[in-house]
Amino acid sequence: SGNLAGDMFANVTAEATGRTLAVRLYNAAHDSGMKDMLSFLIARDTMHQQQWLAVIEEIGGASGLPIPNSFPQEAERREWSYVYLGSSATGEPPPQGRWTSGPSLDGRGEFSVRQNQPMGEEPVLGPAREGSGAQAEQIGPKA
Repeated sequence: SGNLAGDMFANVTAEATGRTLAVRLYNAAHDSGMKDMLSFLIARDTMHQQQWLAVIEEIGGASGLPIPNSFPQEAERREWSYVYLGSSATGEPPPQGRWTSGPSLDGRGEFSVRQNQPMGEEPVLGPAREGSGAQAEQIGPKA
């Protein structure tokens, strides 16, 4: 993306996903050579997660949130900045946790919960363009 903080968080996510998959493969493998190679890859994922988290800490950690922090928060619809939107079809509230109540990590708001509700009209969408990778049934007639 070109945003250092955002890219570091994305890197942590990628390494965590890679490590998860490598661990699953390791646990499924029966060949000692394969297990050896995977244990090396798992170790490298450990290093890379730690590396990217260290960069995040070095550039300010939570104080650098939200990403990008160059957009003025006054221009946001602030009533939505720290609201967890519950999506249960029955309206059941989400489980309580650090992400649903208490101060936000950036210290600029309080987490709260609301049940998600439609806030607009159903869109009228045109057909997908030829070559867009959509299903054939979604692509409109050729011009």
